[in-house]
Amino acid sequence: MESHGECQTESLKTGEDSRPSNSESRSPIHRHGCRLSWQLGDRIRRLDTVPLASKLADSRSNRTLSVYDPDGNTYLVRLRTAVGREKYREVSKAEFDPILDALSQDGRWNFVAQTKEERGRQTTAGGP
Repeated sequence: MESHGECQTESLKTGEDSRPSNSESRSPIHRHGCRLSWQLGDRIRRLDTVPLASKLADSRSNRTLSVYDPDGNTYLVRLRTAVGREKYREVSKAEFDPILDALSQDGRWNFVAQTKEERGRQTTAGGP
């Protein structure tokens, strides 16, 4: 997927968040990739050619993390809060695959949907 957006603030480019927040409420991907506008992220997600690769649920906060695979190099990641707010990020697969593995092994984030390819990748990486 070609880059569909630019980071929306300077704080996203530098990886620093200007808003105070404790680590408990931050998303697992808040410092990775590039934030997309909701309109753009939702439009890409709804394309028939963009399959869902994985979906994880946070056992503490009822947030969900949906990972879509629009092409061979990047993921479209949607974080949905318990009240239904959605944030989208475009993250390179090379950057996000280790994060996805760590999240699934941490015990807090549990897979609720996963493609055969993702299950095979985890099995070969020593996952469940």
